[in-house]
Amino acid sequence: MAEAILKEIAAVEEQADVIEAQAQQKAKDIISSARKEAAVLIEKEVEKAESEAKSIIQKAEEKASKDIVDIKMDTQAKCSEIKTKAGVKMNEAVDLIVGRIVKR
Repeated sequence: MAEAILKEIAAVEEQADVIEAQAQQKAKDIISSARKEAAVLIEKEVEKAESEAKSIIQKAEEKASKDIVDIKMDTQAKCSEIKTKAGVKMNEAVDLIVGRIVKR
């Protein structure tokens, strides 16, 4: 009878060892799976961030291009205005110089 009890105890301990090994393996599998899922999520977020960054850069470049066009147009308008005023002043200067030379 004692021998049967010892065999039963040994069998239960062996079964406990198997259950413990299975639990450890399951824990390792869960951790491995969680790491893989985390890596996939990280990759997706990196791709999303890169896409958003490209979009922001593209919008900034478009705005900069528009600003450049606006600045060029404004500069051309100012140049035209300066040329017009310079033409008027040039005529006045010529008249002044001719008036001084002719009067003397």
